[in-house]
Amino acid sequence: MEFVKNIMNDSLVVSSNLFILSTGVSLLMYLFISNLLGIPFSIETAELHPVSWWRSPTADAHVTMTLAIMIIVYTHFIDIRLHGFKHFFLSFFKPFKFLFPINAVEQLATTLTLGLRLFGNIYAGEVLLALLASSVSQGFVVAALATVPMLLWQAFCIFIGAIQAYIFVTLTMVYIAHRLT
Repeated sequence: MEFVKNIMNDSLVVSSNLFILSTGVSLLMYLFISNLLGIPFSIETAELHPVSWWRSPTADAHVTMTLAIMIIVYTHFIDIRLHGFKHFFLSFFKPFKFLFPINAVEQLATTLTLGLRLFGNIYAGEVLLALLASSVSQGFVVAALATVPMLLWQAFCIFIGAIQAYIFVTLTMVYIAHRLT
């Protein structure tokens, strides 16, 4: 709770809003747990085309893009609720009217980068875990040699999962702060 309050203090003017705090805490917990779900369960089938039995939810682009869209819609909702639809609509034409297309593309790019950053990092970690786990089917010597890199990479994936959850929540608070001003 205090961790998210500190993120809010760094990003927002108003850091005592319980709705925004609950959004940050919920996001941080969900993302941290979701990022870690695929690490201990990297089970691969040993067929011609291996299939991963268990993956992190955030290793799927549909989940991360849905989260990103929800966050952007939430920030727009906050802007409309606080300042009205007219202010929200006119903000796309600031500082100059001819910048409307760039401001519209900015919203799309913000959504894409928020979702794809999380997806790419978690998916890449799980692909490498799957490659290391598939070494079990190559024989005892190869499997024994892959044990230490597998453990090291799992530890690194835990670190990356925590960092990505922190980055997602921090960017969410920054986007909310952008809409509050």
